Amino acid sequence: MPEKSRSVPGKSAKFAVAASPFNPVKLELGIILVVALLWAAVVTTWVPSVMVQMALLALYGIGAMVWLVRRTAKVSRHEASKLRDGTS
Repeated sequence: MPEKSRSVPGKSAKFAVAASPFNPVKLELGIILVVALLWAAVVTTWVPSVMVQMALLALYGIGAMVWLVRRTAKVSRHEASKLRDGTS
């Protein structure tokens, strides 16, 4: 019977990635993208004026951008303060 190859990891080998402090921001980005698709479908269906459609979609995009930038900055500041304080 051939011996098991050591180049292929067995079931005992574990691969883990440390959790990122930005995971909540990534989740919010995903939610924002899904809502943006729904918002675009609603706006293009119910609003007859193309200029108003563009304005509503631009307002949503700008609002989402501001939200994500602020959340990312908040997480970054929190992580930087943890590094300064030496806590985890």
